Amino acid sequence: MRRKWNGYFTVEASLIMPIVLFLYLLIILASLFLYCRCAISQDNFLLGMRAGTFTWGEDHYGEVIYGETEKEGWEAEAYVLDRLYYKRRFYPFFPSKEGECRISGETVVVQTRQKALNGNITKNIQRLNPVEIMRRGRREQNA
Repeated sequence: MRRKWNGYFTVEASLIMPIVLFLYLLIILASLFLYCRCAISQDNFLLGMRAGTFTWGEDHYGEVIYGETEKEGWEAEAYVLDRLYYKRRFYPFFPSKEGECRISGETVVVQTRQKALNGNITKNIQRLNPVEIMRRGRREQNA
């Protein structure tokens, strides 16, 4: 026996398949956006931690880790901006556009703007000097 097919399945598939493919594409782009945002946020935090440990040569902590000693001391802001510029090419579709680093007495603020985002990605990091923390701990332990 022969059955007759009316072709409804073909019409329904031609309507549903583009919608399904569009949803897959939307999920992939959203995940790439979130990945880039997380990577930029992590880089801001790490650069803020590094900038917080830079010294002006009084205890030679930052110089030991980040390069050779200079007579003028370290420019943490210049280092952070240089690294932010270097990292831009590693984010696939939504890179950071511009960056800013502000260092005060107790905190370091690293701020960047992502390409498809209106707001800023900001990390506010407390400045810590591990050498001074260890010295203080040893003094308290020996006292």
